[in-house]
Amino acid sequence: MLFQREFSFFSRHVLITFILALSIISLLWFQLPSKALFRNPEPPSGRIYDVYIQGSLDQDASDIEESNRPPGAFDVPENDTDSGESKLLRPSADFSTSAVGLPFEIYDPYPNYNSKAWKDEWHGTHFACEGPRGVDVNGNADDMLGAYRLPSDALNPQPIFGSYKDTGLGSGYCFERHARNMAYGDEDIPGDRLNNKPQPPKVEWEKVNWGRLQRDCYNRNRGRFRESIAPPSMFRFPTHDDVRQVNETLILPDPAANSDRQSYRRWLSDSKKYKARNAVLLRTYDKKKYTPDNMHHIRSMITELSLHSGAEYEVFLLIQIIDLNRHIFSDPAVYQKALDDFVPREFHNISILFNVPLLEAWYPKAGKHDPNNSQQVHMSQPVQLFSLLRPDFDMYWQLELDVRYTGHHYHHLEAIRQWSQKQPRKLQWERAAYFYSPFIHRTWKNFSAKIREITKGSGFWGAVTTTGIAPVGPKPPTKSAEEDDFEWGVGEPADMINIMPIVDPVATHMMFQNVVDNYPDGKKTPRRTAPITPLIATSKRLVRAMHHGQVTLGTHMMPELFPESTAFQHGLKTATFPEPVYLDISDKGPEELESVFNDQTEASIWNGGSPHGKLVQHANYWWSSGIRPEFSNVLYRRWLGIDFEGKKTDEQGLCLPAISLHPIKGI
Repeated sequence: MLFQREFSFFSRHVLITFILALSIISLLWFQLPSKALFRNPEPPSGRIYDVYIQGSLDQDASDIEESNRPPGAFDVPENDTDSGESKLLRPSADFSTSAVGLPFEIYDPYPNYNSKAWKDEWHGTHFACEGPRGVDVNGNADDMLGAYRLPSDALNPQPIFGSYKDTGLGSGYCFERHARNMAYGDEDIPGDRLNNKPQPPKVEWEKVNWGRLQRDCYNRNRGRFRESIAPPSMFRFPTHDDVRQVNETLILPDPAANSDRQSYRRWLSDSKKYKARNAVLLRTYDKKKYTPDNMHHIRSMITELSLHSGAEYEVFLLIQIIDLNRHIFSDPAVYQKALDDFVPREFHNISILFNVPLLEAWYPKAGKHDPNNSQQVHMSQPVQLFSLLRPDFDMYWQLELDVRYTGHHYHHLEAIRQWSQKQPRKLQWERAAYFYSPFIHRTWKNFSAKIREITKGSGFWGAVTTTGIAPVGPKPPTKSAEEDDFEWGVGEPADMINIMPIVDPVATHMMFQNVVDNYPDGKKTPRRTAPITPLIATSKRLVRAMHHGQVTLGTHMMPELFPESTAFQHGLKTATFPEPVYLDISDKGPEELESVFNDQTEASIWNGGSPHGKLVQHANYWWSSGIRPEFSNVLYRRWLGIDFEGKKTDEQGLCLPAISLHPIKGI
């Protein structure tokens, strides 16, 4: 999406951006058919509500033996072949399962920490961490979310795009709002939802210090991670040395390139037995209103991602102070006053504040800094500065605060990370550009084979030549892609991850496709874009390359292009995770929907003048144009049991699959 901002005075800029940004893909770099990329020889008949898909996900017994994970969690089929037997499942967007009468369980997707198999792979020991109730969270049901086991995967509607089966997300459970959030302050839960399990003890949330809990968790588990010094807790203005020594921030591909700098190859080899650390940055601004739903959401992310995992993740609020009369970096008291005025006390010590003067000081060459739209135009810059502030992280996940996930956060992000790590580099940009539909392509293996067929096995290989840019990515192991048997990159962590397609913006009607500032090649600069970016992940290697380019050359693109284009130019590993996507319409069959969503002509959904422009508003994860109540908002309110005025409805106990919803507004 084009980043949604909740700033009231941004509305005009945002609305224009939303409307015009529907023009993003019309042609990919290689030759495409005039209509859809894919055709199944015998496509399933019927409309989207009469669809067929493969059978349920088989449980891998070897995984379960060394894991506490729910059946199916993270199980990605090694040989995903079509058995030839499909079964009729429920309508694709007919969410009507009730939690009443289903067996309630504590949902635990974590590995079997400290087992022999775990210790054979990882360095150190996992130690349990203290939670908001003053006791260790691991094994404590009061600090864990609950879910409902389904008698059959078929009870969960199947997404038209993306997959539970092919990604390891699993679909054998559904999530009801009370059981999902009971550990985080959602109280007064009906007894029939929990099989009469006692509700968790109440917490004085205003006295909880999430920053202390996360730091203590890291200190208990620091032996599992590479050594790092105690980091500072707030941004600072740059010094002369920051500019003069900017080359030292890069992570280089070859030890011989510069003996004074840390190479990526050396960095990776030194960390094979250490767990990577992940920063989760929740983007927001000073006037944000923290509703109970917001609070439940943030608490759940900290508990599930950070505390239960033993500090593999750490959650932060990245907050823009729009009021320039608050000189937050001139006086610690002013900084603290901003925290007191704008942030709930329990989140003070996980909040990092920034403002436009800070970005201007660090990146004077990179685009115009305007208080009214800097958050929208320069979204990557605070993340780049965060990577300097906190170099102890390997991956930086960026999420907008209006994203919701009904399932378990650790399961979700770990599935994305692990799946992306298993993907090869060969044809990575080509695969990343399309929606995968199991109704048409049947399996991810078939989807990948079709990409290979239309590209004749070639494609971009390593970094694309870009004047003025010395790639930080490794050189390919062979001279051409044809010589590689989809081996390069397998097992390598991805540098750029999105859960929606990453495409070529050139030859589209995208409003900002030619905002290519300070690149020596001008409008001929190779670039890519991810039009929908409420959730993305970028590696330290990529973020540092972005920082270096903006400090030295002043390179600037819109935030939907800049991370993707930098990865493209530097030869970094990229993946589009096939996130499950649902559509709340019933007048188009799966073949027609695949044809529309993967159409690369001027009728593409990405183009502003497309006749299918309104179709995308029917997806559970997209952007908002204000044309109609978004499917995400409607479904989320149904899940909460409220209407658009906040009043309780007759529908209570709705049990949803693990699903990403965006945008969620006004709740």
